[in-house]
Amino acid sequence: MNTPVIETALFEASLFDELEPLFPDTNPREGKSWGQSSLHQRSLHTVAAASGTYAGVHILLTGLTPGKCVSVEILPPQRASVSSDTEGNRTEHSVPDHRYKLFELLPLPVEANTGAVSRTEWMDGQANLDVIRRAPFTVYDVLKPCTNVLTARGAVMALAFRCKVDSIRRETKKWSLLLTHDGISRKLDFLVEVFPVKVPEAGAADHKYVNWFSHRGIADYHNAPLFSDEWYKMYELYLKLGKYGRQNMALVGAELFFDLEKGRPVLNESKLDRLMEIYNRVGIHWLEGGHLTGRKDGEWEATHAETVFTHRPIPGEGEAELADMGQQIFAYLQKHGLTERWIQSLMDEPLDCMADTYKRSLEILKSAMPGIPLLDASIARETIAGNLDYWCPTANKYEKYQEFFDGRYEKGDHIFVYTCLDPAGSFCNRMLDQERLRQVWIGWAPALYPKIEGYLHWGGMSMEGFDPYYLAAPLPEITDYESSRSGVLPAGDAAIMYPGFHQVYSSTRLEAYRMGFEDLVLLQRLQEREPGWVDALVRQVFRGYDDYEKDVEQYRKIRRILLEKASAVFF
Repeated sequence: MNTPVIETALFEASLFDELEPLFPDTNPREGKSWGQSSLHQRSLHTVAAASGTYAGVHILLTGLTPGKCVSVEILPPQRASVSSDTEGNRTEHSVPDHRYKLFELLPLPVEANTGAVSRTEWMDGQANLDVIRRAPFTVYDVLKPCTNVLTARGAVMALAFRCKVDSIRRETKKWSLLLTHDGISRKLDFLVEVFPVKVPEAGAADHKYVNWFSHRGIADYHNAPLFSDEWYKMYELYLKLGKYGRQNMALVGAELFFDLEKGRPVLNESKLDRLMEIYNRVGIHWLEGGHLTGRKDGEWEATHAETVFTHRPIPGEGEAELADMGQQIFAYLQKHGLTERWIQSLMDEPLDCMADTYKRSLEILKSAMPGIPLLDASIARETIAGNLDYWCPTANKYEKYQEFFDGRYEKGDHIFVYTCLDPAGSFCNRMLDQERLRQVWIGWAPALYPKIEGYLHWGGMSMEGFDPYYLAAPLPEITDYESSRSGVLPAGDAAIMYPGFHQVYSSTRLEAYRMGFEDLVLLQRLQEREPGWVDALVRQVFRGYDDYEKDVEQYRKIRRILLEKASAVFF
């Protein structure tokens, strides 16, 4: 009797650009560099980076035996270190550079593609041709920190490598990665071409960027009751990750510092003091005061509003409550010298049908908080012009109505843009079935549209009642055979940060945002010196929110040109 021969795949390791979408079924031979063996040998993978930033690469492992270990030995390059003796003499010498982190990449499912018009294809009923793959599929997105020894979960797994870039001279640093599994070793080399021009940490002078978090969602996902020490700890971790991604503005939800006492919202100074301690410690400069009103009874096309805590109507007795809340916030800001850092929001996405009520509410708030600018993600335009200080349309609506928004800018107003479940189709957003370059271009956009001074991102981690690892759709009830998913959020819409066990995980999309906003620092500095050169460079790869380069290698080439120019001008 012949025993059947079971063929097993040979363990392989391959490097991929961190901006290329990576799937569990990606062919490892498409990688930038294979593990060296007698059968195949490919060129090294190199990226260019400015000093003060981060460089990374993704590693696809195939042919694994589940349950067996994978070890990753990092052979670091040398870096300059300076020491001083007792007499103050300084000596420069080289030491191994251990400023790196290793992550396991976790895949997420995409059950339905983002819509061609809005939300998902389930909702708008049109095929979206501008996606990286047809659903259903899974794509690697979550970066879970790991050690250098892991257990293979299946036949395929993926890792991410990140290192901090820092040098006073132009040089190329080689990181060698030796991966071993089941007695087989593969060596991969990752080269970082370091440019001396430095990108400092995000601060007050940088492009304003805010991620919205679900404060109650943080409590639920981390089993940390709201306002407990554990909750404050987790909230700070979300902000720290956001700051790493170049967030310099925080949404300070009214529910975080107002208490309801005998039917009146009363500002709790101790709560707001504790929040301010966190913002200052993390280095978050700008503060967005959360909404104080919402639509009456939650009706989307309501013509009246209501206050967020007691639901008192506006017009009506809610007007006095709105004024009272605004006065309390303003008194706190004056007391603590925060009036120059605070931007207040009134209500999310006002419509034309709400215009009269909305304008009246703005007048009340302006009177209660003199000199504090007001910002809202806005759908209405002409009907509410005159009182709103910061306009914040979706990115596509800014382009469509640019003449209006630029006109408001000329009158002294400010411009943000935002993304949420819109815009869809070919527009830049950050869904799981879209190119990671789209997030990079959101960072580049203000170099093309210099009147835009901020980016509001609703989905830092804004899910409540959903499993954050499966964002495509809620699961139906077990006995419901006719449930509709037509109105669900697009996959990846609600989070670019993921809750882990007592920690917060980054994502490939957050990293792409970071890269885009790092580039923007250099683009804006160069615009002050050579605006024509910057405009010509930007237009080679980004000409609008739905007209941009999708080839990662082309982006890498243009980024290297940017780094060369910035280093020549500023270093």
